[in-house]
Amino acid sequence: MNLKRRIMIKKMFTLSAFIVIIVVSSCISCSKNDTIIGVNPSDTNSLEAYLKANADYVHNINGFYIVGSATKPKEASPSTTTGKDIFDHSIRLFSSFLDQNNDGIIDDDKKELNKWLAQKLVFISGPLSMVDKISESNQVAGKGLYGMSMQTDNWPYVKGYNGKGWTINKLISSTWRPNNMNALWEEVFHTITEAYSRVDSEFKFTTGGALRTYMDDDINAKTYDISEQNAAENGNYDKVTAVNEYIHQIWAINFAGQNQSLNSHQKKALEFMKKKNVPMSVNANYSKMLGTKIK
Repeated sequence: MNLKRRIMIKKMFTLSAFIVIIVVSSCISCSKNDTIIGVNPSDTNSLEAYLKANADYVHNINGFYIVGSATKPKEASPSTTTGKDIFDHSIRLFSSFLDQNNDGIIDDDKKELNKWLAQKLVFISGPLSMVDKISESNQVAGKGLYGMSMQTDNWPYVKGYNGKGWTINKLISSTWRPNNMNALWEEVFHTITEAYSRVDSEFKFTTGGALRTYMDDDINAKTYDISEQNAAENGNYDKVTAVNEYIHQIWAINFAGQNQSLNSHQKKALEFMKKKNVPMSVNANYSKMLGTKIK
């Protein structure tokens, strides 16, 4: 074989090997956007079977289950709102929080959040009786999952709420909420931050956590109050719950462009959330539903 032919064959072999390397590397580096590592498939299968048997609607975002009831909600605007309307809206809100750039897929920096949601929580929209039944079941509480909820027989649902168009002078009480607020927004956000609190020790709502410290400092400075709400709840308004509501209020004020209303403690809490990559926005008109409809 002459030298020229040997060189040509060598080049062809090198090129073929290079192509193989590229193909293999591409297969290794690319993964489906909806693949979340760290959720036990057998646990997911048994949970899904239970939820299908006990909820009217079931949706799965990579192991994070959102379920709903067909029972007509009691406090809803418009009055024609159905249980499925609220269920579908909850999926869109979670999808928007996970897809901050609105491109229809979970953001790379939100895949970890999706994993935490799947590992720690289930979201339930429906009457309190359904919420309690599912939350306390062996397939949920018994597997270490916590049921977060939108209680459709107790809390207001306002379809047209977009998180903006209101003003506030100061955030001074845990009882404050925006006018005509949709409680579903708050409960979905609480679920997001609850996931953070269960995996990140700095984010915990108990004593020693950064957010708890900011709220306690705010209370001690007499610039924020939880006593009114605690009295209204017969002394059952604990500080762990208060922290999650405190940071939702701060997030809502920031989202509405009312940052000037926040005091120094509240601004520290806001910056902490940003540092931890908590989703800072939600698209009120988000139309996509990430994940898979199960029922």
